Amino acid sequence: MIRRDDRCLMLSMFSVMLLVAASACTSHAVKLSPEPPSTQPQPAPAVPSTAPPQTPPDRYLSHIALLAHDELKGRDNGSRGIDLAAGYIAGQFAAAGLEPGGPDGTYFQEFTISRPAELLDETDLTFEGASVEAIVKADFTPFSFSTQGDFEGEMVFVGYGASNPDKEYDDYAGIDVTDRVVLMLRREPPGWDPDGGYTDHARFDRKVELAAEKGAAAVFIVNQDPGEDGIDGLMRFRARGEDYGLPAFHVKRHLADELLAAGGLGSLTELQQQLDEEGRNASAPLAGVRVTGTVAYESKDILARNVIGVLPGTGPHADEYVIIGAHYDHVGVRRGHIYNGADDNASGTAGVIETAWALARTPYRNRSVICMAFAGEEMGLHGSRHYVEEPTIDLDSVVAMLNLDMIGRLNPDDQTNMLGIQGLGTAGSFKEIVERRAEEAGIEYLPEDSARGPSDHAPFYRADVPALFFHTGLHRDLHQPGDDTEKINAQGAAQIVDLAYLIALDLINGEDTPVFAQVDKRAEIFRSTGPGHGVVMGIMPDMDDTSDAPGWRVARVFPRGGAAKAGMQSGDRIVRIDGLPVDGLDDYRAATAQKEPGDVIQVTVLRGQEEMILDVELSARRRP
Repeated sequence: MIRRDDRCLMLSMFSVMLLVAASACTSHAVKLSPEPPSTQPQPAPAVPSTAPPQTPPDRYLSHIALLAHDELKGRDNGSRGIDLAAGYIAGQFAAAGLEPGGPDGTYFQEFTISRPAELLDETDLTFEGASVEAIVKADFTPFSFSTQGDFEGEMVFVGYGASNPDKEYDDYAGIDVTDRVVLMLRREPPGWDPDGGYTDHARFDRKVELAAEKGAAAVFIVNQDPGEDGIDGLMRFRARGEDYGLPAFHVKRHLADELLAAGGLGSLTELQQQLDEEGRNASAPLAGVRVTGTVAYESKDILARNVIGVLPGTGPHADEYVIIGAHYDHVGVRRGHIYNGADDNASGTAGVIETAWALARTPYRNRSVICMAFAGEEMGLHGSRHYVEEPTIDLDSVVAMLNLDMIGRLNPDDQTNMLGIQGLGTAGSFKEIVERRAEEAGIEYLPEDSARGPSDHAPFYRADVPALFFHTGLHRDLHQPGDDTEKINAQGAAQIVDLAYLIALDLINGEDTPVFAQVDKRAEIFRSTGPGHGVVMGIMPDMDDTSDAPGWRVARVFPRGGAAKAGMQSGDRIVRIDGLPVDGLDDYRAATAQKEPGDVIQVTVLRGQEEMILDVELSARRRP
């Protein structure tokens, strides 16, 4: 815990520290060239067995307090906050005496992260001849192959939007759709595929391509009758750079029904029955109904930076390397809340900084050391994967990689947040070294042979580099605003940093080079089983929702889950559970804290402008 006086001192220094960090980052860390330790060959001493000077918990915590400060806005990739964090880390490496390790002589290795296209606010639909309001992502969404731009035209229903000569079937027969907006059903008439599946005529892209050939101005595709489960979800927009020359949308059934009724064609269910059961062509104009619309989206690649510092070895194996790394990015700001990521992963980044300082002051290093902070982990291990694909040294010379990720919640009395060390089976020497050093340090740990897990050691392991992963487990605050500095166990994390230093020192100074071994199983990370973690509704929340609309938006409803059985739909906004207001995951956990699998909760959702109350049966969360 930071004392009040310490916090005031740190905050008073914060602006100066950020200015230094920003200067270092924007100038690409200006090749700060510290005086390197002597590179003259030295006699190899015995590997030390005594503990090094202990990492001061207050100093360790000061790194976290800065990296997880509100001013950095959650260190989202591509943000000013993560640039400031990168500059701070580079400054620490330089001050400790590490040489720049980037490919251009700085402390940075730049790379780009390709992001899926995002819809812009200009995306919109308006209608004439029908009193209909359509909200993007709730009532409609463009397909990934939709072209951008404006369009308008009269609306025409064209059945399944299919033309199949083998079945003597043509929804476009007898109707001109040139410069009109076509509305069609998803999939195809029953029985076209003899195996009970679907033919190419059912594909979204095939329907849109055919409509373009017929001269349509735009395409609306609506789901078939959902049956008893009531599911009527929308495809998620992810532009893929390919289009068929016209805007194309996935729309909800209620929107299509309102448009069809206004155009005098009855209900969608009736039209589908006419097609499926009676075999009659149902294509017809929607009398008096016109639509005007716009599709607008953009894709911005993110410039990201790994921060790299090098300590040259001074022994006969100086051309071999031990890498010590941690990711320093987090998830930024969502719905007005800052996700500071103190444990995930300012805690591991602070550990790398302190380990760098300790190793720089170690008199003898047989092998060289690379200390690294990765960007892009939260978006899919981009930084570590980029380094493995484009390493700054020969990857075959890397004898071990140590990864620190979420080491700030140590609780030796709770298996959920004990220290876990993964990858013990990836080199023959690892188990002996870790067991001996942990016993000396008096730290109990959960051993795991495998290094197949979701953090930055994994790309190295897949490249046949022996890898160790240090972590203290998951918790309620993971990817939540509650992951803040005051919840860090600095004393415990400092012990882990000291242990990682000693293990690294054995690998740096050991006579034998670790030999890679593959472990063919996935590693297990313990998850909290406390209140709010044991039950689920069967939904995926929309983590990209940045709107000011009330409630917790549902991105996906899983089939056969309690939410699906109750009639919940993607795009619904959960506003209350058992009368308690809900605006995010923390509110959901609070509302279900005392619930058990099989309990039924009353969920109030907002669908468009209508509130609905659904009785949702909870089920047990699956364990990894």
